[in-house]
Amino acid sequence: MISFEKKQRCSRFVEPEKLADLRTKQEIELMNGRPWTRQLPPPPVLPPYGPLEKISGRLEAFSYESFREYFDVKAYRTSTLPTISDGQRAGAAAAAIAVGSPGVGAVIMAESESSNDTAEYVQGIINGRAFRGWVGITRLQEGDDVEMVAEWQHDHYEVYAITLPKERIVSIIPKCDMGHISHALWRIKNMLMLMVIMMFLFIGSLVLKNSFGDEEYVGFGMAYLFPSLAMFGGSIIISGLIAFFACRSCAPTRCKLAEEIFRLLGMKNASKVNLNKITKKREQRLMDEGKWHDPGDKSKPACPSGKFIYSGESWFYY
Repeated sequence: MISFEKKQRCSRFVEPEKLADLRTKQEIELMNGRPWTRQLPPPPVLPPYGPLEKISGRLEAFSYESFREYFDVKAYRTSTLPTISDGQRAGAAAAAIAVGSPGVGAVIMAESESSNDTAEYVQGIINGRAFRGWVGITRLQEGDDVEMVAEWQHDHYEVYAITLPKERIVSIIPKCDMGHISHALWRIKNMLMLMVIMMFLFIGSLVLKNSFGDEEYVGFGMAYLFPSLAMFGGSIIISGLIAFFACRSCAPTRCKLAEEIFRLLGMKNASKVNLNKITKKREQRLMDEGKWHDPGDKSKPACPSGKFIYSGESWFYY
């Protein structure tokens, strides 16, 4: 049995293994007739096949393993986006390397790895029934009183969120941290940031051209008004389309599942919930009350954080 202190360090301070790499190694070993004894977890079941339910009880057994796995829109059966499997991506990378383009191959594989999230595959027993599934970082142990959002599947509960109700902490399946309205507002914010960056670069290039270019461009003024307006319009269209298609793909997948989880946890206005904002507010309140400690302090229990360095852990205050 892993001790409580060691469990914290494994969850937060040890780099999780990339599950796609392990599956590739498994395939290679089996193809070459060599034994493979390690049991790898299955991919996440997204979305659930039926309605979710909330379960309350005490953990009679609990274990976890940390991995990096893919949880974004293409992992959902209901997604309409074209799917590229890890095998297809690896094949494309190998082909690129074979024809003398190792840089292209590296980019292809890096794209696959960068879209993965750190998560824990948890297993255990609650109320005499087995459960398993993918959630964010946890610090759970046998004997904890918890609430779960899960779906019963024949012989076990498939888990999508686990909470410590006394501390209002939830470990949730990655990418399900916002309702669709909050997600749209977040996308709009990113769209505006992209517009500002594009306009800054464009105007900066005009200033450099005006300063060091030909004489006919000397005098920064009306000569650049039309190009600047055209660039502004183009940046609106480009960033707007990016935000629109991202929202259209996330709303019926990630956001829909998130809202179902939020409602079962008793959170109001599920479509407007943003767990990142709730966590930041809770951290500030703890600071004001003198109860906050640095999430990186190994001598104290691990806790969620709104700091950017911990943003990929998929556990929050709620």
